[in-house]
This record gives sequence, structure tokens and C-alpha cells, in this order.
Amino acid sequence: MFTQAEIDQFHRDGFIVAKGVVKGEELAALRKAADRVMKEGMAGVDEEGHRYRPNPDGSRTYFRSEFMWDRDPVFEAVTANPSLLALYGQLVGHPFMPIVDSFVCKIPEGDVPVHWHQDPPFGDPEWPDTHPIPNIDADIYLDHSTIENGCVWAIPGHHLVGHVEVENYSEEMLFDDLGAVPIELGPGDVSFHCLSAPHGSAGNRTGDLRRTFYVHYMNREVQEQSYGHLGYVQQLEKDRGLFDERALAAARKMIDARKELGYDGLKGSGVRLMDEGFEFTGDPRTPPRHWGTLIAAMSADEIKRKKSLTFLTRAA
Repeated sequence: MFTQAEIDQFHRDGFIVAKGVVKGEELAALRKAADRVMKEGMAGVDEEGHRYRPNPDGSRTYFRSEFMWDRDPVFEAVTANPSLLALYGQLVGHPFMPIVDSFVCKIPEGDVPVHWHQDPPFGDPEWPDTHPIPNIDADIYLDHSTIENGCVWAIPGHHLVGHVEVENYSEEMLFDDLGAVPIELGPGDVSFHCLSAPHGSAGNRTGDLRRTFYVHYMNREVQEQSYGHLGYVQQLEKDRGLFDERALAAARKMIDARKELGYDGLKGSGVRLMDEGFEFTGDPRTPPRHWGTLIAAMSADEIKRKKSLTFLTRAA
């Protein structure tokens, strides 16, 4: 459980780490399933569900897989991990559903960076605002993530102003000059980061493996008002539903997967599944529409400077 001070820190910075959320047999099973997916991706099996970087010599480097819920029940089970859901619920303060899942794999010496960005919809320079309800990813780490093997770096305190102008700075400046901090984790740790927080990572030039299973949980109002225009979200809604009975059935299936695999369920976690999704009912937790309150407290000048990152440049 997060303390109130940790919840407040998350809303100041835009990201936070929770240690040892997935553990024991559940973590071992998750890593074993990820091993199989990684081998398939590196071998070019089921190419539609895998992602590759083209290289100048014509070769490709595997770095990502989609549709993890369809690949092994353990990915469904981990998505409904009660500790994970409780922590997420503390931060978001509203009901939420799992919307998108993915697997990011930095293979040894693969050297595939993730350039500085904000996640959709915030990468669009025309996107004006951050929604009053928090919008958060949960990144579940399967291996040690270090500066050396390409951990995520993030710039704190810029997640409440809509689009941030990272495109106006070089990758070097974003890593070195604008207050970015590394997020180093171990197996079973979870990083919660706002979709609007500017972040990026270097490539993995070591002999280590660095893998992450991530889930984008989302509140219904955020989905409708911030994502309804995006083609991939429209396709998801058409194919399997996002907040309808199909989505609820998928969430129940995730809970059932935990039972079938012998993992703990929601009982005693403070989390319940309702028509609007999962909800954390305990304390402490984020007040409703908390980001709206924080945004309203900022001046127009502060918002402008945070959008342009001039809060952090050496000239400032």
C-alpha cells in the first residue's frame, strides 16, 4: 500500500515505483511465459503480434510484442493481481478497466532506444489538456532495469499541462540537461507513470535482458474524452469492448485465471469489480478528479513554462 505521502509524491512527479508487487510462483510463471514470447519474437513467429526495428544491413531487431492476454493465462492473472490493482486504485481514485497490454523486451546488446515522448494522446502538439482524472500506466518488471541496460528516464512535474514540447530538444539534452531521473527497478517491481509524463530510454548495449509487461488501465470518462478519436482504441472497442459486458467478462476471466493458477484473489485487498471496472475502496486514496484540482491551482505562466520545459533549462 502507498502512504498518503507517496500518493502526494506521485501527483507531484507523475511517476512512482512500488517494490516487490509480483513475487514468488506468480513472478516465476510470468517470466517463464515471457521467455517463450521473446523466443517466438526473436525467431519471427507470429510476426503480426511482434515488433521489430529495421537495421541498415537489412536485419531486424525484436523489441516488443502485443496481445499478451491472448498468449498465456498468466498475463491475464497478473493483470488482476490484487496488490497491483490496490496500488493503482490508490493513485487513480476512480474505477478503472484494463484497456491495453504489451510486452517491451530489450534483448542483450539489442541497442533499441525508446526516444523521448509522451504516450497517446499527449504526443500530439495540438493536444491541449491533461484530463482531471489521472491517466496511468502500470509497468511490471521481469528483470533488473538499470541505467546501463536502458532503464526508463522521466522528467518529473510536467504531466499536468497536456502536450510538452520534447520535440524542441535533442535526446542528449532531455537525458542530461532537463532534470530527468532514472527509474531503476528489479524483478516484480512496478513503475506507475502518467501517460502525460515525458519519458524515454536508451538502448541496451549490455549482455543483460530487460523486459517489461505493461498494462494501461483507464477510467471510462478518460477513455471517452481523450481516446475516442484514436483509431486503435476504436478498433479495440469494436473487437472486444472496453467498458461493456464483454470487458466485464474479460475482467472476470482474469480473476478466474488467478484462481486456476492458485494465486490469491481480490478478497481482503480493498478492491472490488463493479460495472465501471475495478475500484479500490480503502484509504488512503486519491480524491475524485484530483488532477483537475491541481491544474486549477497552476497559473497560466506556470503551465506555459512547463509545456516548453523552460522551468528546467539552464537559461531559466
